[in-house]
Amino acid sequence: MTETHKNETAPLLDIRNLVVHYETDAGVVEAVNDISLTVEKGESVALVGETGAGKTTIALSVMKLLPVPPAHVVDGAVLLDGENIFDKTEKEMRKVRGSRVSMIFQDPMTALNPSMRVGDQVAEVIRLHKNCSQAEALVLANQTLGMVGIQPNRLRDYPHQFSGGMKQRVVIAIA
Repeated sequence: MTETHKNETAPLLDIRNLVVHYETDAGVVEAVNDISLTVEKGESVALVGETGAGKTTIALSVMKLLPVPPAHVVDGAVLLDGENIFDKTEKEMRKVRGSRVSMIFQDPMTALNPSMRVGDQVAEVIRLHKNCSQAEALVLANQTLGMVGIQPNRLRDYPHQFSGGMKQRVVIAIA
């Protein structure tokens, strides 16, 4: 077994009987009620539903990023490669987020800092996960942006200089 994949035979993601509530001044909101789903390695799954259906709450649960309070996981487990992420410390989760599981937000402008160059934003995430110098992170950021079809000469541009589709690709590179 490697550090990245603790259980090679386990599903990539296994959500079991997840129940998440939000405690508000108006009472308890049952955001996710007993959802289970499995995603095998190489498989793609889409969560589709109306606003307020619990899609984001499920995704935040998988990332262990629910705002506590008001959110509370009442029941269930989220297993990533067979490991329950609810058993992990915040320090352990920082190693998991970005390298093993990521979230790509629908609106790239809410994920991008308009006052930072795109290359610096990608490099910042790389530095957090790879423990490298700023110069090394910028080289890797350039390579990562290239993987999503962003030309090297755009590294020093700001988000407002990109089309909506290009901004989305930058967010994918960050993830």
